[in-house]
Amino acid sequence: MKRILVCTLVSALMVGCGGGGNGSNLESVNEDAGSPGEGEDNGPVTPGDQITALEGTWKKQCGRVDGELHYDIVTVTFTRGTYTTSIENFIDSGCLTPLPEAPNPVASGNFSLGEDVLLSDGVTATELNTQVTRFNGADFEINEYDIVYINNNILYTSIESGSSPELRPTSLNYNRPFDRLN
Repeated sequence: MKRILVCTLVSALMVGCGGGGNGSNLESVNEDAGSPGEGEDNGPVTPGDQITALEGTWKKQCGRVDGELHYDIVTVTFTRGTYTTSIENFIDSGCLTPLPEAPNPVASGNFSLGEDVLLSDGVTATELNTQVTRFNGADFEINEYDIVYINNNILYTSIESGSSPELRPTSLNYNRPFDRLN
C-alpha cells in the first residue's frame, strides 16, 4: 500500500512524457508583473503572478503505472506558479474498475521553471522544479526536479523526478504524455 502511494505521488509529479521536435518555449507568455528571480539552488524561478506555457489543465490518459500492476489517470493543473494534481487508480486497462486498496491522492504546491536543457535526442526541454505543500489535505514538503517539453499541446516529462537538481533526469518519457484540456 505504501509503495503504491509513493509510486502514485511520483507519477503525479512527473507531469507527462515525451515529444519530438527541436524544442519548446516554456518562457512566460504573459509578464503581468515582476520578473524572473533567482532561486536558492533552483536557478531562475517563475513568479506567482506570471503565466507560463504550462498554464491550464493537462491529463494523462489511462495507462499502466511504470513498474506496477495497476493503471491510472493523472490530471495536473498549473496556475500562476502553483499546481494541483489528482490521480485515479484502477485495476483494469480501461480504467473502469477502481483499485480498492489505493487512495486517489490529491496534491498541490508550487512550481518554477528553470533553464533550457538540450537532451541527447536533440530536444530542448525546460527544467521544472516542484514543491508539494499539501498531500491529501495534510501539510507536506517534498521537492522534485524534472524536465518538461511541450509540442502541439502535448506535455512530456521524464519517468521519474530527481530528488535534487544534480539528480534531475536527462531524458523524456515519450510513452504516456499529458494532453492539454484547456
